[in-house]
Amino acid sequence: MVDSWATHRFNNYLIFENTFRNLLHERSLYAHYPAFHDDTNHYGPVFSVLIAPFALMPNWLGLLFWNLFNCFVLFKAIQTLPLADDKKVIIGYIAIPCLIESMLNQQFNAGAGALIILSYTLVNKDKGIWSALCMVLGTFVKLYGIVGLVFFFFAKKKPAFILWLIMWFVVLFLLPMLFASPDFVANSYIDWKNSLIGKNLMNVTGEGIDISIMGFFRQLLNSPEISNLLFLSIGAFIFMFPFKQIAYFSKRKFQLMILSSVLIFPVLFSTGAEDCTFIISIVGVGLWYVQEHNRAMKMVLLPVLLFITCNFPLLLFPAFAKSHPLSLSIISLPYFLVWLRIIYNITKKSFAYAEETEPEMVTALAD
Repeated sequence: MVDSWATHRFNNYLIFENTFRNLLHERSLYAHYPAFHDDTNHYGPVFSVLIAPFALMPNWLGLLFWNLFNCFVLFKAIQTLPLADDKKVIIGYIAIPCLIESMLNQQFNAGAGALIILSYTLVNKDKGIWSALCMVLGTFVKLYGIVGLVFFFFAKKKPAFILWLIMWFVVLFLLPMLFASPDFVANSYIDWKNSLIGKNLMNVTGEGIDISIMGFFRQLLNSPEISNLLFLSIGAFIFMFPFKQIAYFSKRKFQLMILSSVLIFPVLFSTGAEDCTFIISIVGVGLWYVQEHNRAMKMVLLPVLLFITCNFPLLLFPAFAKSHPLSLSIISLPYFLVWLRIIYNITKKSFAYAEETEPEMVTALAD
């Protein structure tokens, strides 16, 4: 049993590392364990294997290396982007506030963002086997990674890529069975689905806090009855609209703008999004920023977004913020505006998808 101070300060990490022990002892990965932590786990069964090396350490050391691991993989992923070095640095600086928030909450979100980025950069370097691994792993851990499947359109060897996806799906589905019985693992996937449905229901009905763009509009319009399906249908249509431009699929700038959209979209339209989840989206914002040619847009949207991202209502007036959900869900609004700007830039006829020619970019592509 852990003391209340530790539970309060490191609760998320305690949830994560406990999943490995629960897997070994075949205890539910999604039940409440108040003797060890508050709240419950909402990550896929394969996450209990991913966290294993850290769970084997003392908690203070495991937490340290867990945060360092997530920070490291995100910045390494950013380094693989086919951009000039100075642009990568700008993206890193833009991401820092959200990265700090994610690390303070001991979350895997930075790692989830890294997997989405690597899904693109690896398929772009014709390393389909590893790109497919990142896509499937990201999906099996947090579901957000499933959006990376759109990078299939950029794959040079599509039949082989499909085979890699199937192979990794089977491998990662079976991986937890190295530590627990097949029946337990199979039932755990069902429990995972039920835990996500339950979490979504809590957020939509007001028991939790929905800071997605769906929650923002529901609060703004005072219409909690508006279904997720309506929002998701509109959002999916807007998200997929740029893919009608098949002729541009091979253009680097088009691909990077799609990556930017991919990083923002799943967080905007997830009722399970939290303030620390926006570390995934902020990298997409950074990608937009270094490619946006309209200076006024850059000078207005980014400062407003970073200001709201710091969530000052919650920091300065926590009681007010928690009793007025709109003051919390507004965090998604500037991301939504940036996302719409990205979609506009991708689809407008005047947006030229000329290949970048900076020496640094050529070097990055050759890596």
